[in-house]
Amino acid sequence: MVTGASSGFGAATARALATRGTRVAMMARTASALEQLAGEIESTSGCALAIPVDVANTDALGAAYEEAADHLGPIEILVNNAGTNVIPRRYADTGLDQWRTVLAVNLDAAFLLTKLVMPGMRALGRGSIVNVASRAANYPSLLAGVSYSSSKLGMAALNRIANEEGNPFGIRAILVNPGVGATPILDRRPDPPPQEMRNRMLQAEDVADAIVFAVSLPYRVCLENMDVYPTDPDVR
Repeated sequence: MVTGASSGFGAATARALATRGTRVAMMARTASALEQLAGEIESTSGCALAIPVDVANTDALGAAYEEAADHLGPIEILVNNAGTNVIPRRYADTGLDQWRTVLAVNLDAAFLLTKLVMPGMRALGRGSIVNVASRAANYPSLLAGVSYSSSKLGMAALNRIANEEGNPFGIRAILVNPGVGATPILDRRPDPPPQEMRNRMLQAEDVADAIVFAVSLPYRVCLENMDVYPTDPDVR
């Protein structure tokens, strides 16, 4: 199950998992993009289920999880990838509604979905929970903003506690901290970077490959923290 699967890291991860034979439930708000990706996956003999949902809507998210489990069976891999940001980055400019929007998408959804999948993973005796955070989880910054940085630090805490709770039952949580990637969220910056700069950033497939590597390791291995940064130090 992959959230934020209509574009960027989420779409690339869903595609990469399906290529390796995984049945994938894909969640995002944009139904048309999900349907297009599901069709692409199924055209190459993969199995994909498109579930349009706003992950900030906790009631709808629970129903979406039930739909995924009903169609695909117990969830063995959860990728909490859905993320958003707002244009204001400073305390002075960020309103409470904007703060709550970022926390709802970036943190609340990851908490709720982890809570929902854990009982099934315990029954299976195994499970991988991937939390796609950010370089901002290691280095909070004004560039990322007060709400985004706080949400990604919170995701790091969720990941640690998920391992404390889940490891005794074969469940592992993997925190992936991508550096700047050429994804649509860049357009929410006050000054979006030019295409030339985006070409030097991480591409969505780079992060997807890292996620697939982590979940493909034997279950005796928990790659708890994985930083994936651009090689070019001037890209930010």
